[in-house]
Amino acid sequence: MTELAYLDGEITAIKQARVSVDDRAFLFGDGIYEVVRSYGGVFFGLEEHLARLARSAAAVEIRLPFSEAEFAALVRQLRKKSEIEDAMVYIQVSRGTEPRRHIFDLNLKPHVLIVVRHVPPIPERYWSDGITAITVPDIRWGMCYVKATSLLPNVLAGHRARQAGVDEAIFVRDDGTVTEAYASNVFLVRDGAVLTHPADNRILGGITRGFVLDLCPVLDIPCREVMFSREEMYTAEEVFLTNSVHEVRAVVEIDGRRIADGRPGPVTKRLIRAYKELTLRGGNRCCAK
Repeated sequence: MTELAYLDGEITAIKQARVSVDDRAFLFGDGIYEVVRSYGGVFFGLEEHLARLARSAAAVEIRLPFSEAEFAALVRQLRKKSEIEDAMVYIQVSRGTEPRRHIFDLNLKPHVLIVVRHVPPIPERYWSDGITAITVPDIRWGMCYVKATSLLPNVLAGHRARQAGVDEAIFVRDDGTVTEAYASNVFLVRDGAVLTHPADNRILGGITRGFVLDLCPVLDIPCREVMFSREEMYTAEEVFLTNSVHEVRAVVEIDGRRIADGRPGPVTKRLIRAYKELTLRGGNRCCAK
């Protein structure tokens, strides 16, 4: 099993891949990306991830060099070549390479980087015991629905969490509205219903978030996309996060305040089990039943 990098048609060991110092993703964060997982050699949500890649590209006017079907075939080919069954695949498209200037040439050829790695070890406590978090000011740009490589605020938020000795950082806007975590979507449970911020320009509409919203009615769990405040989050019955790598995780403490009884709640536990079952089926939205 070998971790691999694909860069503009060349497949190498990751350490051998080289990007130009004039690449706009390196100079300006002028690029987009996706991260998708495979379970036992089968990708979960690949089509949804590639559809979002296309939406991100359209939003920032990057012309993708491959169709979604061609991207899917390439990603599957690389995963198979690596022989890594449980893989984490990073897909990045840079606008291209040219001498540094803010205004880009309209005829630039985008660069495609695909990296296939083992899924990093994930502590079992993430699902059994839950995680801790802090809140941080949301200082990000106004197009969070684009999965852009310009992630400095997210990087700093993760660093703040590490400094505080907790697992996650949750963004809160100046008016107190909770948006999302630095690499996850945020949900809370109130009166038995699951709530999460609407998928507008202030958050990235996560692929796992979408699957969880689809699972809720199947499990007879009411769910709504609605804004909520930090104070509402503190006093929620449950809080949990979703992303493609860590799946569904309960948050049991935020800013030093225990959420409910400080243990993963019943709604979160049901969604953790249901999501894991869905990934084992190699699921898609039509089979989330």
